Formats: sequence, structure tokens, C-alpha cells
Amino acid sequence: MEILKIENLRAYYITSLYGVERRVRAVDNVSLEVMENEILGIAGESGCGKSTLLKTMIGLIKPPLTILGGKITYKFDGKDIDIVSKKEEISNLRWKVFSYVPQGSMSVLNPTRKIIKTFEDLLKVHLKIEGKEEIKRLSEEHLKALGLPSEVLTSYPHQLSGGMRQRVTIALSTLLKPKVIIADEATTALDVVVQRGVIQLLKKIQSEFKNSIIIVTHDMGVHANIADRIVIMYAGKILEVGSAKDIFKNPLHPYTKYLIDSLPKIGDKTFKKSVPGAPPSLLNPPTGCRFHPRCSMAMEICKENVPALIDVGNGHKVACFLYSKEAEIS
Repeated sequence: MEILKIENLRAYYITSLYGVERRVRAVDNVSLEVMENEILGIAGESGCGKSTLLKTMIGLIKPPLTILGGKITYKFDGKDIDIVSKKEEISNLRWKVFSYVPQGSMSVLNPTRKIIKTFEDLLKVHLKIEGKEEIKRLSEEHLKALGLPSEVLTSYPHQLSGGMRQRVTIALSTLLKPKVIIADEATTALDVVVQRGVIQLLKKIQSEFKNSIIIVTHDMGVHANIADRIVIMYAGKILEVGSAKDIFKNPLHPYTKYLIDSLPKIGDKTFKKSVPGAPPSLLNPPTGCRFHPRCSMAMEICKENVPALIDVGNGHKVACFLYSKEAEIS
């Protein structure tokens, strides 16, 4: 069952300087469903629109970011709430229905306050709990349930390692047991051992709370270890969607194949080829399929027409004319 549905979303960064308007098409006509009790991974190179898509999911829509069309609907308690048209309801949804783990753990932890103070703020505002002993008890119980030491509550952020700070931000995001956790590059800048610990924590949370997790990272290795389904984004568009097993065993889009082929494999000493060229400017993206200037399989139709995202079976979808001759005129 769907818990979040995105329909034909267009989210642009619009600026005006000296009378000249510029539009960066960060998310351009994207449709996506997030199911209950799943971990959805969103992958792609830097600058492809992943973080912007997450911002729209949590209602962080402030100029220059502008929604030009589409719907973002959360489904819970028998209600459908479109946060694009009902912005006033977003504050009631945050932390209880959805929570956010931003890039960089120091972004959410005040360096001048002990960790317990951040937990206090969250519980006072959203659960109206005032007693310090009760707040401490609830915080310690939550940390213990996640396998984290309660001693972190009396620490300042700078006294913790990067991996522990990241675990604390994840603990904060799950304190009120939200239905959807949205994590933006939760494992970036961490070494592989710490990454493994963070991944295990997210898996533990999802297994115990039965919520949905949306995790964005450009690291396909992380997706291989945690995701149930994977979305491949490029230049503001979705190119492929499928189960993690299908994406890794049978990648369809040439861009997806490049991403997976770049992963190192034990014992494999062959030279790894990166994606040729560089991602396009979203201020003036290519016509047709936005990947065609870098694609070795590009055809004439790819240069002029936008491929529709079609289902090739078992929920595996791809936007590529190699699998369909139907074109959506740009």
C-alpha cells in the first residue's frame, strides 16, 4: 500500500537578476510511489536533483525553489494530504508522519548545547512533555532500543565521532516513530566500517518500527546493502525504477549500467570505465532524453523525443527508447 505518492512534480529554482529570469529544472515531471514498510533508494550523480526531490517531500519549499506543478500526497489515518496545496499542515506532519536526516550530522546538532537539549526540544514541542526526568527517561529508552549508549546525551556534538553523531541524528529522526524517514546522504564522508554501522542501524529501525525509509546516496554499494527498491535519477528525471535485485542483476538503462559497472568487485582487476562526459546544466538541459549526449547507444529519436517511463515487467520501469519506440514529445 502506498504511503507517499508524487505525481508529475516540477520543482525549479527560479531566480531573476537584472531582468533576466533563470530556471534550473532540478525536478522535472517526476512521478514516484513509496510503499509502506520498504526501504527506497534514490541514486544518481551529484546535481541530478536527488536532494531537491527530498526537500519537496518534507515541504522545505522556499524561494528560489518553486513548485510549478504536480502533487505530493501523504496517505495516513485514512486521509490524503497534498503538502503542495496544504502547506499549513506540514508542521503537523513533521517528525510524527515524516522525519528528515539531512546531509552532515553537524547540520542539526547545536555545537553549544548537549545532545539531551535537542531531545528535550523535540519532546516538548511535539509531545508537550515538560518534566526533565521523563524526557531523560524516554530519550535513554529510545537510545537503548537502538543499541546506542545513553552517555551520548550528556555530550556535546564535538565530543562524538562523525559516525556517532550520524547515529544520534537518526535516533532523533525516529524518536516520535514517524511513518516515513527521509535520509539525505546519511553515509557520506564516513569510512566503510562506520557506514556499515549506520546501514545496520537504519535496517534495525525499519525492521522494528515497520516504517518506510527513503535514502539518497550516489554510492551504489550502499543501495546494494540496504534498499528494497531503487530509483535512478539523472538531470531531474527518473530513468529507471525497480527492485534492488532487478536493478543490479538486470540494469536496463545505459546510465544505470555505467553506475553499477563502476563498483569495485573483489578479485576484479579490470579497468573501470566512468560515465563519459559530465552531467548537463539544468539551466538549459538537452532536448529529448537528457542522457543522450553521453550515451553510446543513443539514436536519432533520443535527441528529439522524451522517452516515457514504461513498465517492462515485475514493476521494473525504464525510460529508454531501446525498450520502447513510443515517444513523449518534449
